[in-house]
Amino acid sequence: MSSDAFRIVAFPAGLKPRSGLLWFWLAVLFLTPMLPLSSFAGHPHWPSIRWVPFQDFSFSLGMVIDVLGNTAWFMPFGYLLHYWTKDTTSPMQSIATVAVVACGVSLLLEFFQTFCHNRVPSMTDVVCNVLGAGIGGYFAERHRSSLAVEPVRYLVIDADGSKTLL
Repeated sequence: MSSDAFRIVAFPAGLKPRSGLLWFWLAVLFLTPMLPLSSFAGHPHWPSIRWVPFQDFSFSLGMVIDVLGNTAWFMPFGYLLHYWTKDTTSPMQSIATVAVVACGVSLLLEFFQTFCHNRVPSMTDVVCNVLGAGIGGYFAERHRSSLAVEPVRYLVIDADGSKTLL
């Protein structure tokens, strides 16, 4: 190929980054735990934090729903974040990035709950959130690899302006 050639790669719509949805879901993740705003106390409740994950876990219906809910709550975030990071990294690096970002977001949410009445910050929630985001990233990778990708086509533009599609 000549030095004037450039590469045109067409991606199916399912592979395009969903940054708008990602930012929307991130806003939902941050705003929902803040409600109702009347529970914000303005002073921390450090003794109420459950520092050890699954320390008080029991197979009660409420606890199982809490664990499954936190896991499912972060799966869309992990799915969308994987699409946002996948172009520059390998699949495992992208899933690891998803887990690290989800851990940071989850820790921020739990830190906010430290200043709220009627909320109990828990490392169990952080673990479930990171697990949910990792599962979402894994499903995004599986979905991406299952789609048929169009072949790479090259468009060669010669010095005289003629174009050839290879």
